[in-house]
Amino acid sequence: MPKKIWSTLIVGLIFLLLFTSCERPASTVPVGTPSGVDAFPTPLPVDQQILDSTQTAQALMEQFNQPTPTSGEVPAETVTEEATPLPSQTSTPTGMPPTPIVTLPATYTLHEGEFPYCLARRFGIDVADILAVNGLTESSLLSAGMSLIMPQNSTWPGGERALHAHPDTYTVSSGETVYSIACYYGDVTPEAIIAVNGLQEPYTLKAGQVLQIP
Repeated sequence: MPKKIWSTLIVGLIFLLLFTSCERPASTVPVGTPSGVDAFPTPLPVDQQILDSTQTAQALMEQFNQPTPTSGEVPAETVTEEATPLPSQTSTPTGMPPTPIVTLPATYTLHEGEFPYCLARRFGIDVADILAVNGLTESSLLSAGMSLIMPQNSTWPGGERALHAHPDTYTVSSGETVYSIACYYGDVTPEAIIAVNGLQEPYTLKAGQVLQIP
């Protein structure tokens, strides 16, 4: 056989071998789980570890019937409530003895420093009725020791009977009496001033003396 034919056959055989090798699939390495991996599990994320620990703590707390404290809270049993102090139960100071109850008399004898308007405020009656029942006018002259009829069916015409606020302390000036001081306050009776201050007859006062006014 001529050499030219043999050369052609050899070249064809080479091409055939090359074509066959290109079509064969490349071998792949099987994917498998390395041995021993399961023996060392992958650590959980930090957040997951905290969550698992919290759930475990909650389960233990519920087992002992105790509430699980949350962040920033103090367990109920550790909270100490301070009792609200009660208001002072001390009794009201009894520096002033009880004052006597004075009722409207049928007649009244004037003392130094008293006048019809003073009596009207003290007993809660109308001064016009006092003047009318005694035949007096606003310009009538009155003096200590004079007896006045007190109208029994009269009432105070209205407004504030007190002329000055009380309870109070009062410093006596020269010439003043318990009766004139009672008139100064309006609705305070001389008997109340005498009782509170423990005065004795004839109830003489001294300048600078301090009185408690109920």
